[in-house]
Amino acid sequence: MIRKEALKLAEAMDVELKRSMEQLRAPRHPRPYYMSYLVRDIENYSVWARYGSLYQDKREHKRICYADVRVGSYRYDNTSKGGLSDTTEESEANYEVTELPIENDLDSFRFSLWRLTDAKFRDAVSKFHGKKSRDVSFLDQNRSLPSFQKLTGESSIEPLRSFEVDQDYWRQFVKRASVVFKKFPEIKNSYVEFNADMVTKIFVSSEGVCRIWQEPLFSLSAYFWYHTRDLDQDYSIVRHVARFDELPDLESFKKTIEEKVEQFREVAHGDEMTSYAGPVLMAPKAAGLFLHEVVGHRLEGSRLLSESEGRTFRDKVNRRIMHPDLTLMDDPSLSAVGGQSLIAHYPFDDEGAPAARAVLVEKGVLKGFLTTRSPIQKRGHHSNGHARNHGDERPISRMANLVVCSHSPHSWDDLKKMLIAEIKRRKLPFGIILLDVEGGETETEAYNFQAFLGQIAVAVKIYPNGKERYVRGVDFVGTPLSSLNDIIGVGRDLVVDNGFCGAESGTIPVSTVAPAMLLSNLELQAKNPSKVTQYAMDLPWFDKKLARSKSRGRKKKRSRRA
Repeated sequence: MIRKEALKLAEAMDVELKRSMEQLRAPRHPRPYYMSYLVRDIENYSVWARYGSLYQDKREHKRICYADVRVGSYRYDNTSKGGLSDTTEESEANYEVTELPIENDLDSFRFSLWRLTDAKFRDAVSKFHGKKSRDVSFLDQNRSLPSFQKLTGESSIEPLRSFEVDQDYWRQFVKRASVVFKKFPEIKNSYVEFNADMVTKIFVSSEGVCRIWQEPLFSLSAYFWYHTRDLDQDYSIVRHVARFDELPDLESFKKTIEEKVEQFREVAHGDEMTSYAGPVLMAPKAAGLFLHEVVGHRLEGSRLLSESEGRTFRDKVNRRIMHPDLTLMDDPSLSAVGGQSLIAHYPFDDEGAPAARAVLVEKGVLKGFLTTRSPIQKRGHHSNGHARNHGDERPISRMANLVVCSHSPHSWDDLKKMLIAEIKRRKLPFGIILLDVEGGETETEAYNFQAFLGQIAVAVKIYPNGKERYVRGVDFVGTPLSSLNDIIGVGRDLVVDNGFCGAESGTIPVSTVAPAMLLSNLELQAKNPSKVTQYAMDLPWFDKKLARSKSRGRKKKRSRRA
């Protein structure tokens, strides 16, 4: 999207906002005191191949709009529980009314905004009356807090660039890379995929705020399913970046695929485990996932506003919650660390607030939370720009660039030695090293268990003599406070991990920058058992009988020519 086009749409959004603020009303119902539109202009190109042939090759363009209509006042409005439960499938505004025309006919564009605004207004009025009736009947601990922080009107237009992708190059890339999997009889399914997204965001509010910026994202992935009698596991090699030039070239990507499959061959011959509790050394990616699930979600300020949440750290500000060698901050204004781009970088959040660094933990001591424009204290609240959503969900506080700073001098080899010393001290037969993980999840609700789970992709046993052996069949689990207290060592080197996170406001890009960590105790539990049977036949190109038949056919042809 070009600058002129974006400004034209922003002007139409502003006209419709002013008209709605002036005229939108219904007898005996509260009027809007605040409105905003967040338009996402999304251009996407995706192509994927399997075993040398394209399966999908498409380019798409769409526009969607999130409209925030608030009735009542900044002091008391229709929102509740930090917005965690404001998005419902039954809401009229969550269906096709969020879609906008991709052409720039302003009458059609304003028609879509009008229709969405009307639906959002009726939804807001209904929730306002529902909130008032609940406040009469139930004690709400957050009733004394204001509903929304006011922003001063200002405009900010970031540089915009057109969406350009060399489609021919990526068609050939995914085809050639996908052929690599034909070498391995253990791989029963695979594909290579490339995705490019350019999201142009236009934010306009009744406070006079106008923001226009872009969030690019390029992803290259290779998925494979390793399926034998010894190991049944799928895995994805994924590279998410914000700059084209960070993506690997074809030869290096093919080499990465081959190395990972060879590693899984070794894992398949490793020891099968069902459970374990003891010292664990986490590589940086695993440590980042651990802190994301254990701490990150529980420091999202929106969760402090819901009585349905466990609010693990609400009363622990200025108290030590983890190892003093760790400082945690979330800074969406960071675009890169160590030359690697962070895909969760943005200049403004989805409520129009400037992105700001939020210091969460300083040398092990809890200092604050990720916040939106919904106050978590009576006075002096300022959003640190962490309100985010995916589409039509209400923005809530979410992690962006979670940076785990280390104050430790320890190298990876130092942490290994510390792990072995811990094994010997406790006279244990072995410890565990987590080398790679794929994802995780956590429960934060008050009615549920306060626990987390991490999906282990590659792990090894390490014995007192330093020897290592792969293990398979386990994931790590635990409870937040006890697991944080078990951190006994921190590495010095930080590693970037770009990925995605799903929560109440949708699935969004996140980046985690973390060092390795050593825990005195972590529990591993058995993975869900696989119920997939072996295929009755080999893959076509590994069928020896078919190969012999083809060979005989070629010999007969040669003899006839003779």
